[in-house]
Amino acid sequence: MSLSERKEGDGHPVGVRFKQTERTGQATYHVYGGPSRRAALEFLRRTHVKDELVYNIVETPEGNFGRDLIYLFHEADGKPIELGERPRSQSPSPSGTRCAWCGFFVVPYKLPINDENVGSVTLYMTYDELAVLAKTGGGLHCGACSMLQCAVCSGIAQTGGTALATVCRACGGEMAVQTVVGPVGRAAAPGGPDAEQMVTLPADPMGDELWGMAPLRLPWNIDVARFFGQSTLPYVWPEDGRHTEYIGSGERAQTLLRASWTKIFLHHPNPEVTLGCLRSAPPDGMLTLTSLADLLASLTAEPRVKEEASRALWRLSDGLVGYTLNVLLSRGVIMSGYDTHSVHQALGHLRKACPQSRRVWFEEQLARSEDD
Repeated sequence: MSLSERKEGDGHPVGVRFKQTERTGQATYHVYGGPSRRAALEFLRRTHVKDELVYNIVETPEGNFGRDLIYLFHEADGKPIELGERPRSQSPSPSGTRCAWCGFFVVPYKLPINDENVGSVTLYMTYDELAVLAKTGGGLHCGACSMLQCAVCSGIAQTGGTALATVCRACGGEMAVQTVVGPVGRAAAPGGPDAEQMVTLPADPMGDELWGMAPLRLPWNIDVARFFGQSTLPYVWPEDGRHTEYIGSGERAQTLLRASWTKIFLHHPNPEVTLGCLRSAPPDGMLTLTSLADLLASLTAEPRVKEEASRALWRLSDGLVGYTLNVLLSRGVIMSGYDTHSVHQALGHLRKACPQSRRVWFEEQLARSEDD
């Protein structure tokens, strides 16, 4: 994004001034200073961000505030304030990656990679599901004229949207969700217990013999400290030969089972269970770090849980913290599939919890390229 784009209109609130541009890894931060929250939000509403991984940040005495492709947000923890408005042109500008009407990048809806999806795929969504596209930067593609139309310009983000929302504004043709084949989607566990005070954790497409290999039914309330205090931990799936053969027996098996149950409790939907795990049996090795990254980038975990997860990470060595950052930032062979806003929130929590003695190192890690 050019400097002229960042300063469009030149009608900035009094006192908002450009300070510097910072680049950390794949992200670019344009940093401003301002006198107040009100001035910052007024500025951010006028200063549009049309690309992924670009952030406008205004530092004020009342806290720091930012804007990305989708939201205005609190910079400290990434908590959204409001959806950013998008100016609409009266005449479309064709593009293969941007909305023809506002010029904002359209984030493709990620379809899973699996045998069932090889070849042509048609995605059908309810209007409620379509409305979520506005919160993820998604949009629609016209099969007739190939125009892209973001969810905001399509009107599907509005309450009570109708079928007209999926009609191309340029030619009137039928539109479909803009998609791309990517990492397999991950199903979320129920947000509360069933009638028996139990919860079923769904299988995870990225799971293995330690976690997510198959659905798992668990109590909603678990005393994690007492559970790990057992002399012998139980198998997760005792009837599944793949799991029991992988775990084996003896001391090594108990080490693997401790890691396995830690990963499970970090994915448990009851925040008290997750907090109990972070406090009494926190991740302490490579086997559990991906689950810690999952928690930090979770769309549903409460802020207090992410704050505790951040503190748990900073108790680990530089090597383990660096590995977790690589997972969060998808630096490596396997793409993590976390959405941009969730990663930004996670980094906000980690930055806030980072000990003073490791802050320079932390920023250096964020600035690393994938080839370093």
